[in-house]
Amino acid sequence: MLFNTVEELRACLSTVHKNNSGSLLSYVPTAETLHLVPVLGEGLVAQLGNLPAVDPPAHLVALREKLRPALAYYVVLEAAPFLATTVSDSGVTEQTAGGAVPTRQWSYNNLVEAAASTADKLLDVALAWLDQHAAAYAQELDSTEYRSRKRLLIASADELGQYVATAGSRRFFLALLPTLRRVEDFDIEDLLGEELLEELREGLASGEAPSAEARQLLKLVRPVLAHRAIAQGVLSLSVALTGTSLRLLSDNEAVRERQAASPEALSALSQQAYGHADRYQAKLAAYLDQLRPTAAPVAAELYDNSGKASFWV
Repeated sequence: MLFNTVEELRACLSTVHKNNSGSLLSYVPTAETLHLVPVLGEGLVAQLGNLPAVDPPAHLVALREKLRPALAYYVVLEAAPFLATTVSDSGVTEQTAGGAVPTRQWSYNNLVEAAASTADKLLDVALAWLDQHAAAYAQELDSTEYRSRKRLLIASADELGQYVATAGSRRFFLALLPTLRRVEDFDIEDLLGEELLEELREGLASGEAPSAEARQLLKLVRPVLAHRAIAQGVLSLSVALTGTSLRLLSDNEAVRERQAASPEALSALSQQAYGHADRYQAKLAAYLDQLRPTAAPVAAELYDNSGKASFWV
């Protein structure tokens, strides 16, 4: 586990009570499985939790220290519903202690919502750090899934954040990844053609600097891909609308229901994203027509305010 003692937990979360023994630690594996494994992979999480006591690899120690603050809040999030109750032969009973009273509901709600929000933000910070230092973790990150992302036209949270307000969240990028792949395989291939799309993918996977022509094409394709993926994917994700960006919510039912944007707000956001994608697509279509003057003109379908196709250009 990334935490093995209460003292290690308290170093990241000072409100852990000094009398708390092993009960809070029992939720560490649950928090790791639910919140770290989906974004890091089971193998890397296992490595971080089993570092040798003598001369552990410095790069893994550094990553563990970056992840521990987020994990501490995830532990609180997973433990909070259960610590005040006990399951016994008498059924589910509530614990009491001298000088302590059960927390009020509004205070408890604030606790779990703050824990979820803080944990998510801290995990994004840690993942952004990992992206910046990915070269030092080449062996740990060398997986079929990781390598396949190098072929994507939008292959990182930073690239996605250049076009849509996700604050560069890697968690949001990973959640949207299936939609990005689908839009690329269908919508973008229909626009570029299979051959040109494969050229772009091969160039990105090679790791070499793209040519001037490829950079220009990517500059026009990526915003179409980003906005279409948001338009399609946001309707199936649990997100909160903050003052500056979209925030992916934790997979926690009570917190998600209280913080999630309404279906009406998400529908409006989706339609707005479709509108942005259409305008970017019109620019892309004009460029492709210049690039391939002998080919049939590339059509861009534009939508009216109701979301229905109104005309083609």
